[in-house]
Amino acid sequence: MSKVCDVCNKGSIMVTNISHKQSGGWAKRAPKTKHRSYANLRPLKIYYNGESNATRIKICMTCYKTIGKSS
Repeated sequence: MSKVCDVCNKGSIMVTNISHKQSGGWAKRAPKTKHRSYANLRPLKIYYNGESNATRIKICMTCYKTIGKSS
């Protein structure tokens, strides 16, 4: 299953969590944990020119909101 937007190709990114302690020199050697952050995708059915079969795409919420405002 794809985790990429079919409209703008937005996908996942690698991010780091940094542990924040409240002592002075801790920030330079704070433990960092890598994990993957995924795009906020939503399945959507699209009908073309009166066809009975729908095409399913996955679309991110940024593109979904843009489509909703233009129609």
